[in-house]
Amino acid sequence: MIYTLCHKDIQVLNFKIEEDEITDIVNIVNEPHLPVGVFKDYERGVSQRQQFRTWWKNRAIPASRQNLRDALELLGNVTTEQLVTKSLGLSLSDQYWAKPFASDLKWKDVNFFENDFSEDVGKALFGTLDVQDISSLSLISPDNTSDGWLKKKWIIDDGERALLKGGSGPYQQEPFNEVLASEICKALNIPHVEYSIAEHEERYYSACKDFITTETELISAWHIRNILKKENNVSEYQHLLQCCEKAGMKNIPEIEKQLCQMFVVDSIVANSDRHFNNFGFIRKADTLEWIGLAPVFDTGTSMFHDVHERLLLSGLATQAYKIKSKPFAKNHQEQIKKLPCSKYCKDLPFENLTGIERYYSDILLKNQNITPERRSVLCTILKDRVRETEKLIKSPELVHKRSGMRASLSAK
Repeated sequence: MIYTLCHKDIQVLNFKIEEDEITDIVNIVNEPHLPVGVFKDYERGVSQRQQFRTWWKNRAIPASRQNLRDALELLGNVTTEQLVTKSLGLSLSDQYWAKPFASDLKWKDVNFFENDFSEDVGKALFGTLDVQDISSLSLISPDNTSDGWLKKKWIIDDGERALLKGGSGPYQQEPFNEVLASEICKALNIPHVEYSIAEHEERYYSACKDFITTETELISAWHIRNILKKENNVSEYQHLLQCCEKAGMKNIPEIEKQLCQMFVVDSIVANSDRHFNNFGFIRKADTLEWIGLAPVFDTGTSMFHDVHERLLLSGLATQAYKIKSKPFAKNHQEQIKKLPCSKYCKDLPFENLTGIERYYSDILLKNQNITPERRSVLCTILKDRVRETEKLIKSPELVHKRSGMRASLSAK
Protein backbone atom coordinates (compact mmCIF):
# COMPACT_ATOMS: atom_id res chain seq x y z
CA MET A 1 0.00 0.00 0.00
CA ILE A 2 1.27 3.49 -0.80
CA TYR A 3 1.21 6.25 1.81
CA THR A 4 2.04 9.94 1.65
CA LEU A 5 4.16 11.28 4.49
CA CYS A 6 2.59 14.60 5.37
CA HIS A 7 3.79 17.48 7.51
CA LYS A 8 0.40 18.68 8.69
CA ASP A 9 -1.24 19.02 5.25
CA ILE A 10 2.00 19.49 3.34
CA GLN A 11 2.81 16.42 1.25
CA VAL A 12 6.47 15.45 1.78
CA LEU A 13 7.10 12.08 0.15
CA ASN A 14 5.31 8.95 -1.04
CA PHE A 15 6.38 5.54 0.23
CA LYS A 16 5.22 1.94 0.06
CA ILE A 17 4.49 -0.40 2.98
CA GLU A 18 4.13 -4.16 2.51
CA GLU A 19 3.58 -6.45 5.49
CA ASP A 20 4.35 -3.61 7.92
CA GLU A 21 7.72 -2.95 6.27
CA ILE A 22 8.70 0.06 4.17
CA THR A 23 9.73 -1.42 0.84
CA ASP A 24 10.23 1.66 -1.31
CA ILE A 25 10.31 5.44 -1.46
CA VAL A 26 8.27 6.31 -4.53
CA ASN A 27 9.25 9.98 -4.75
CA ILE A 28 10.11 13.06 -2.70
CA VAL A 29 7.57 15.85 -3.09
CA ASN A 30 8.78 18.60 -0.73
CA GLU A 31 12.43 18.42 0.32
CA PRO A 32 12.46 21.34 2.83
CA HIS A 33 9.78 19.59 4.91
CA LEU A 34 11.61 16.25 5.11
CA PRO A 35 12.17 15.08 8.71
CA VAL A 36 15.37 16.62 10.06
CA GLY A 37 18.50 14.48 9.89
CA VAL A 38 16.82 11.48 8.27
CA PHE A 39 18.52 11.42 4.89
CA LYS A 40 22.25 11.65 5.50
CA ASP A 41 24.21 12.24 2.30
CA TYR A 42 27.41 11.24 4.10
CA GLU A 43 26.09 7.80 5.09
CA ARG A 44 27.61 5.88 2.22
CA GLY A 45 26.10 2.58 1.19
CA VAL A 46 22.82 3.21 3.00
CA SER A 47 19.86 3.82 0.70
CA GLN A 48 17.21 6.45 1.31
CA ARG A 49 14.74 3.62 1.76
CA GLN A 50 16.84 2.19 4.59
CA GLN A 51 17.30 5.60 6.19
CA PHE A 52 13.59 6.38 6.06
CA ARG A 53 12.73 2.91 7.34
CA THR A 54 14.96 3.54 10.36
CA TRP A 55 13.23 6.87 11.04
CA TRP A 56 9.78 5.25 10.75
CA LYS A 57 10.71 2.33 13.04
CA ASN A 58 12.09 4.77 15.60
CA ARG A 59 8.61 6.24 15.89
CA ALA A 60 7.47 2.94 17.36
CA ILE A 61 7.47 2.01 21.04
CA PRO A 62 11.00 0.79 21.84
CA ALA A 63 11.53 -2.88 22.63
CA SER A 64 12.94 -1.89 26.04
CA ARG A 65 9.59 -0.47 27.26
CA GLN A 66 8.37 -1.92 30.55
CA ASN A 67 5.51 -4.42 30.22
CA LEU A 68 5.63 -4.22 26.40
CA ARG A 69 5.37 -7.93 25.63
CA ASP A 70 2.32 -8.40 27.84
CA ALA A 71 0.72 -5.26 26.42
CA LEU A 72 1.14 -6.39 22.81
CA GLU A 73 -0.39 -9.75 23.69
CA LEU A 74 -3.38 -8.07 25.32
CA LEU A 75 -3.88 -5.96 22.19
CA GLY A 76 -4.15 -9.01 19.97
CA ASN A 77 -0.51 -10.01 19.49
CA VAL A 78 0.20 -6.94 17.37
CA THR A 79 3.69 -5.63 16.72
CA THR A 80 4.94 -2.14 17.53
CA GLU A 81 5.30 -1.50 13.78
CA GLN A 82 1.64 -2.41 13.26
CA LEU A 83 0.64 0.02 16.00
CA VAL A 84 2.45 2.86 14.25
CA THR A 85 0.76 2.11 10.93
CA LYS A 86 -2.69 1.73 12.51
CA SER A 87 -2.43 5.20 14.02
CA LEU A 88 -0.98 6.65 10.77
CA GLY A 89 2.28 7.44 12.54
CA LEU A 90 0.59 10.29 14.42
CA SER A 91 2.36 11.71 17.44
CA LEU A 92 1.94 14.36 20.12
CA SER A 93 5.56 15.46 19.65
CA ASP A 94 5.54 16.50 15.99
CA GLN A 95 3.22 17.05 13.03
CA TYR A 96 4.25 14.18 10.73
CA TRP A 97 1.79 11.48 9.70
CA ALA A 98 1.17 8.94 6.94
CA LYS A 99 -1.91 9.47 4.80
CA PRO A 100 -3.13 6.63 2.57
CA PHE A 101 -2.31 7.67 -1.00
CA ALA A 102 -5.07 9.65 -2.73
CA SER A 103 -7.08 9.79 0.52
CA ASP A 104 -8.99 13.01 1.22
CA LEU A 105 -8.08 12.92 4.93
CA LYS A 106 -6.92 16.24 6.37
CA TRP A 107 -4.65 17.01 9.33
CA LYS A 108 -7.54 18.58 11.24
CA ASP A 109 -9.48 15.31 10.94
CA VAL A 110 -6.88 13.03 12.48
CA ASN A 111 -4.30 14.83 14.65
CA PHE A 112 -4.23 13.93 18.34
CA PHE A 113 -3.89 17.55 19.48
CA GLU A 114 -7.48 18.30 18.47
CA ASN A 115 -9.14 14.88 18.17
CA ASP A 116 -9.93 12.28 20.81
CA PHE A 117 -7.96 9.06 20.96
CA SER A 118 -8.39 5.63 22.49
CA GLU A 119 -7.07 4.77 25.97
CA ASP A 120 -6.83 1.05 25.15
CA VAL A 121 -3.13 1.03 24.23
CA GLY A 122 -2.22 3.13 27.28
CA LYS A 123 -4.20 0.84 29.58
CA ALA A 124 -2.48 -2.20 28.07
CA LEU A 125 0.94 -0.63 28.64
CA PHE A 126 -0.01 0.09 32.25
CA GLY A 127 -1.41 -3.42 32.75
CA THR A 128 -4.92 -2.15 33.51
CA LEU A 129 -6.72 -3.14 30.29
CA ASP A 130 -9.74 -5.33 30.97
CA VAL A 131 -10.71 -6.69 27.57
CA GLN A 132 -13.49 -9.20 26.90
CA ASP A 133 -13.57 -8.88 23.13
CA ILE A 134 -10.44 -7.97 21.15
CA SER A 135 -12.59 -6.76 18.25
CA SER A 136 -13.87 -3.95 20.48
CA LEU A 137 -10.38 -2.49 20.97
CA SER A 138 -9.29 0.72 19.31
CA LEU A 139 -5.58 1.09 18.55
CA ILE A 140 -5.75 4.75 17.51
CA SER A 141 -3.49 6.31 20.11
CA PRO A 142 -0.45 8.58 20.49
CA ASP A 143 0.95 5.90 22.81
CA ASN A 144 1.89 4.00 19.63
CA THR A 145 4.62 6.56 18.93
CA SER A 146 5.86 7.31 22.45
CA ASP A 147 9.54 6.69 23.15
CA GLY A 148 11.53 5.77 26.24
CA TRP A 149 11.76 2.65 28.41
CA LEU A 150 9.64 3.69 31.38
CA LYS A 151 5.94 2.87 31.50
CA LYS A 152 3.98 5.84 30.09
CA LYS A 153 0.71 6.82 28.48
CA TRP A 154 -1.08 9.89 27.14
CA ILE A 155 -4.43 11.01 28.56
CA ILE A 156 -6.84 13.85 27.90
CA ASP A 157 -7.34 15.82 31.11
CA ASP A 158 -9.98 18.54 30.95
CA GLY A 159 -9.31 18.93 27.24
CA GLU A 160 -5.51 19.08 27.61
CA ARG A 161 -3.05 16.37 26.55
CA ALA A 162 -0.99 15.12 29.46
CA LEU A 163 1.66 12.42 29.81
CA LEU A 164 1.76 9.99 32.73
CA LYS A 165 5.08 8.26 33.31
CA GLY A 166 5.95 5.64 35.92
CA GLY A 167 8.99 4.70 37.94
CA SER A 168 11.14 1.59 38.12
CA GLY A 169 12.69 -0.82 40.57
CA PRO A 170 11.89 -1.09 44.26
CA TYR A 171 11.91 2.67 44.92
CA GLN A 172 9.68 4.01 42.11
CA GLN A 173 11.66 7.22 42.52
CA GLU A 174 11.77 8.67 38.98
CA PRO A 175 8.43 10.57 39.15
CA PHE A 176 9.54 12.36 42.31
CA ASN A 177 12.84 13.28 40.67
CA GLU A 178 10.93 14.85 37.78
CA VAL A 179 9.04 17.03 40.25
CA LEU A 180 12.26 17.95 42.05
CA ALA A 181 14.00 18.95 38.81
CA SER A 182 11.10 21.15 37.73
CA GLU A 183 11.12 22.87 41.14
CA ILE A 184 14.86 23.51 40.82
CA CYS A 185 14.35 24.95 37.33
CA LYS A 186 11.59 27.20 38.66
CA ALA A 187 13.86 28.49 41.44
CA LEU A 188 16.69 29.17 38.96
CA ASN A 189 14.40 30.76 36.33
CA ILE A 190 15.21 28.06 33.77
CA PRO A 191 12.55 27.15 31.17
CA HIS A 192 11.17 23.74 32.06
CA VAL A 193 8.25 21.35 31.89
CA GLU A 194 6.14 21.40 35.05
CA TYR A 195 5.67 17.98 36.66
CA SER A 196 3.34 16.78 39.41
CA ILE A 197 2.78 13.43 41.16
CA ALA A 198 -0.17 11.20 40.32
CA GLU A 199 -0.92 8.07 42.35
CA HIS A 200 -2.95 5.03 41.33
CA GLU A 201 -3.17 1.73 43.23
CA GLU A 202 -0.01 2.49 45.26
CA ARG A 203 1.97 3.23 42.09
CA TYR A 204 3.40 6.66 41.43
CA TYR A 205 3.52 8.56 38.16
CA SER A 206 4.77 11.92 37.03
CA ALA A 207 2.24 13.99 35.12
CA CYS A 208 2.96 16.84 32.73
CA LYS A 209 1.10 18.73 30.04
CA ASP A 210 2.24 18.43 26.44
CA PHE A 211 4.55 21.36 25.71
CA ILE A 212 4.09 20.88 21.95
CA THR A 213 1.08 22.47 20.25
CA THR A 214 -0.67 22.21 16.89
CA GLU A 215 1.78 24.83 15.61
CA THR A 216 5.08 23.50 16.94
CA GLU A 217 7.13 20.31 17.08
CA LEU A 218 10.03 18.80 18.98
CA ILE A 219 13.12 17.77 17.01
CA SER A 220 15.47 15.63 19.11
CA ALA A 221 19.12 16.56 19.44
CA TRP A 222 19.86 13.15 17.93
CA HIS A 223 18.26 14.16 14.63
CA ILE A 224 19.95 17.56 14.71
CA ARG A 225 23.39 16.04 15.21
CA ASN A 226 22.81 13.79 12.18
CA ILE A 227 22.59 16.77 9.82
CA LEU A 228 26.36 16.77 9.36
CA LYS A 229 29.05 14.13 9.56
CA LYS A 230 31.11 14.59 12.71
CA GLU A 231 34.78 15.30 12.04
CA ASN A 232 37.30 13.53 14.26
CA ASN A 233 38.88 16.77 15.45
CA VAL A 234 35.55 18.29 16.54
CA SER A 235 34.02 17.65 19.98
CA GLU A 236 30.49 16.33 20.30
CA TYR A 237 29.41 19.68 21.75
CA GLN A 238 30.90 21.76 18.94
CA HIS A 239 29.49 19.31 16.40
CA LEU A 240 25.99 19.79 17.82
CA LEU A 241 26.36 23.58 17.57
CA GLN A 242 27.60 23.28 13.98
CA CYS A 243 24.54 21.20 13.15
CA CYS A 244 22.29 23.79 14.80
CA GLU A 245 23.78 26.45 12.55
CA LYS A 246 23.42 24.23 9.50
CA ALA A 247 19.75 23.65 10.39
CA GLY A 248 19.20 27.41 10.27
CA MET A 249 19.11 28.27 13.98
CA LYS A 250 20.12 31.90 14.43
CA ASN A 251 20.84 32.64 18.08
CA ILE A 252 23.58 30.12 18.89
CA PRO A 253 24.77 31.96 22.06
CA GLU A 254 21.23 31.71 23.49
CA ILE A 255 21.16 27.99 22.65
CA GLU A 256 24.51 27.56 24.41
CA LYS A 257 23.14 29.35 27.46
CA GLN A 258 20.06 27.14 27.60
CA LEU A 259 22.13 23.98 27.11
CA CYS A 260 24.46 25.00 29.94
CA GLN A 261 21.52 25.73 32.22
CA MET A 262 20.10 22.27 31.52
CA PHE A 263 23.41 20.61 32.38
CA VAL A 264 23.67 22.62 35.60
CA VAL A 265 20.31 21.18 36.65
CA ASP A 266 21.50 17.72 35.61
CA SER A 267 24.56 18.19 37.79
CA ILE A 268 22.51 19.18 40.83
CA VAL A 269 20.22 16.15 40.55
CA ALA A 270 22.98 13.78 39.31
CA ASN A 271 21.08 12.93 36.13
CA SER A 272 22.78 9.86 34.65
CA ASP A 273 20.86 9.63 31.38
CA ARG A 274 20.75 12.93 29.45
CA HIS A 275 21.20 11.36 26.02
CA PHE A 276 20.58 13.00 22.63
CA ASN A 277 17.01 11.70 22.47
CA ASN A 278 15.73 13.31 25.67
CA PHE A 279 16.50 16.90 24.85
CA GLY A 280 15.90 18.77 21.66
CA PHE A 281 14.75 21.85 19.80
CA ILE A 282 11.37 23.34 18.97
CA ARG A 283 10.37 24.75 15.59
CA LYS A 284 7.19 25.95 13.91
CA ALA A 285 5.86 23.20 11.68
CA ASP A 286 4.34 25.42 8.99
CA THR A 287 7.24 27.85 8.47
CA LEU A 288 10.14 25.65 9.73
CA GLU A 289 11.24 28.61 11.86
CA TRP A 290 13.31 27.60 14.87
CA ILE A 291 12.11 28.75 18.29
CA GLY A 292 14.99 27.40 20.37
CA LEU A 293 15.94 24.69 22.85
CA ALA A 294 13.03 22.78 24.34
CA PRO A 295 12.33 23.38 28.04
CA VAL A 296 14.08 21.00 30.42
CA PHE A 297 12.23 17.69 30.62
CA ASP A 298 12.83 13.97 31.28
CA THR A 299 15.03 14.15 34.38
CA GLY A 300 13.74 11.11 36.24
CA THR A 301 16.86 8.94 36.05
CA SER A 302 18.61 11.01 38.69
CA MET A 303 19.16 11.26 42.46
CA PHE A 304 20.57 7.71 42.53
CA HIS A 305 17.12 6.30 41.77
CA ASP A 306 18.39 2.71 41.58
CA VAL A 307 21.14 2.79 44.23
CA HIS A 308 20.61 1.10 47.61
CA GLU A 309 20.86 3.40 50.64
CA ARG A 310 23.69 1.27 52.02
CA LEU A 311 25.87 2.42 49.14
CA LEU A 312 24.59 5.97 49.49
CA LEU A 313 25.47 6.04 53.19
CA SER A 314 28.95 4.69 52.53
CA GLY A 315 29.62 7.55 50.10
CA LEU A 316 31.03 5.17 47.50
CA ALA A 317 28.26 5.82 44.98
CA THR A 318 28.21 9.60 45.42
CA GLN A 319 31.83 10.54 44.82
CA ALA A 320 31.70 13.26 42.16
CA TYR A 321 34.04 11.61 39.67
CA LYS A 322 32.01 8.36 39.84
CA ILE A 323 28.61 9.89 39.04
CA LYS A 324 28.02 9.24 35.36
CA SER A 325 26.78 11.91 32.99
CA LYS A 326 25.88 12.25 29.30
CA PRO A 327 26.31 13.16 26.52
CA PHE A 328 29.47 15.30 26.45
CA ALA A 329 31.56 13.89 29.33
CA LYS A 330 31.74 10.90 31.66
CA ASN A 331 30.89 12.82 34.83
CA HIS A 332 29.13 16.07 35.67
CA GLN A 333 32.20 17.96 36.85
CA GLU A 334 34.00 17.23 33.61
CA GLN A 335 30.93 18.08 31.53
CA ILE A 336 30.38 21.46 33.16
CA LYS A 337 34.08 22.24 32.82
CA LYS A 338 34.06 21.33 29.10
CA LEU A 339 31.02 23.49 28.37
CA PRO A 340 30.88 27.29 28.82
CA CYS A 341 28.73 26.90 31.95
CA SER A 342 30.74 29.39 34.00
CA LYS A 343 30.20 31.99 31.28
CA TYR A 344 26.46 31.48 30.93
CA CYS A 345 25.39 30.32 34.40
CA LYS A 346 27.41 32.36 36.88
CA ASP A 347 24.42 34.63 37.51
CA LEU A 348 21.96 31.84 38.29
CA PRO A 349 20.28 32.60 41.65
CA PHE A 350 21.58 29.59 43.58
CA GLU A 351 20.41 31.28 46.79
CA ASN A 352 16.87 30.43 45.70
CA LEU A 353 17.72 26.76 46.28
CA THR A 354 18.20 27.22 50.01
CA GLY A 355 16.01 24.59 51.62
CA ILE A 356 15.39 22.62 48.40
CA GLU A 357 16.30 19.47 50.34
CA ARG A 358 13.30 20.04 52.62
CA TYR A 359 11.04 20.34 49.59
CA TYR A 360 12.43 17.03 48.29
CA SER A 361 11.91 15.40 51.70
CA ASP A 362 8.28 16.51 51.74
CA ILE A 363 7.46 15.04 48.33
CA LEU A 364 9.37 11.81 49.06
CA LEU A 365 7.17 11.33 52.13
CA LYS A 366 4.37 10.40 49.69
CA ASN A 367 6.42 7.48 48.37
CA GLN A 368 5.81 4.43 50.55
CA ASN A 369 8.71 2.61 48.87
CA ILE A 370 11.30 4.98 50.33
CA THR A 371 12.46 4.47 53.91
CA PRO A 372 13.18 7.39 56.26
CA GLU A 373 16.87 6.47 56.07
CA ARG A 374 16.90 6.66 52.28
CA ARG A 375 14.97 9.91 52.28
CA SER A 376 17.37 11.46 54.77
CA VAL A 377 20.54 10.53 52.91
CA LEU A 378 19.10 11.63 49.55
CA CYS A 379 18.25 15.03 50.97
CA THR A 380 21.73 15.43 52.44
CA ILE A 381 23.25 14.51 49.08
CA LEU A 382 21.00 16.99 47.29
CA LYS A 383 22.05 19.82 49.61
CA ASP A 384 25.72 18.97 49.00
CA ARG A 385 25.24 18.80 45.23
CA VAL A 386 23.67 22.25 45.13
CA ARG A 387 26.68 23.65 46.96
CA GLU A 388 29.23 21.73 44.87
CA THR A 389 27.59 22.68 41.57
CA GLU A 390 27.52 26.34 42.53
CA LYS A 391 31.22 26.18 43.41
CA LEU A 392 31.94 24.44 40.14
CA ILE A 393 30.22 27.23 38.20
CA LYS A 394 31.87 30.07 40.09
CA SER A 395 35.30 28.51 40.76
CA PRO A 396 35.71 25.62 38.26
CA GLU A 397 39.51 25.39 38.54
CA LEU A 398 39.41 25.11 42.33
CA VAL A 399 36.72 22.43 42.40
CA HIS A 400 38.34 20.47 39.60
CA LYS A 401 41.69 20.46 41.41
CA ARG A 402 40.07 19.39 44.69
CA SER A 403 38.16 16.60 42.95
CA GLY A 404 41.34 15.34 41.33
CA MET A 405 43.06 15.17 44.74
CA ARG A 406 40.16 13.11 46.15
CA ALA A 407 40.30 10.74 43.20
CA SER A 408 44.05 10.32 43.67
CA LEU A 409 43.66 9.60 47.38
CA SER A 410 40.91 7.09 46.68
CA ALA A 411 43.18 5.28 44.24
CA LYS A 412 45.77 4.87 46.98
